[in-house]
Amino acid sequence: MKTKLHLLAIFYRSFGLYLWVVAIGAWYLLGRPTGRDLGVVIPALVLFKFFLQAITVRILRSRYAHVFFFYANASLSQRSLFAAAFTADLVFFFLSMGTIQLASEWM
Repeated sequence: MKTKLHLLAIFYRSFGLYLWVVAIGAWYLLGRPTGRDLGVVIPALVLFKFFLQAITVRILRSRYAHVFFFYANASLSQRSLFAAAFTADLVFFFLSMGTIQLASEWM
């Protein structure tokens, strides 16, 4: 189990920074909304995250298909890799937006 979690972390790190930089850039382009404004923008940011994830799946499956043999040896399918990585990405996203919301209320 520990090995599989480590492999999932390696897989997420291969594209996680890209997803975060683009999402934070979109948040900055929207004017760094906080408070009630953030509540209005969250659905658009979530849809944007899903769009980014779809692009990531397409790129990884078309250009880097050979990488999945490494994970297949540990009995991790593409579906489980993407599901775990994108679930973790959404959890981190909501945690960061919650932190931004709390920080804006405390200041």
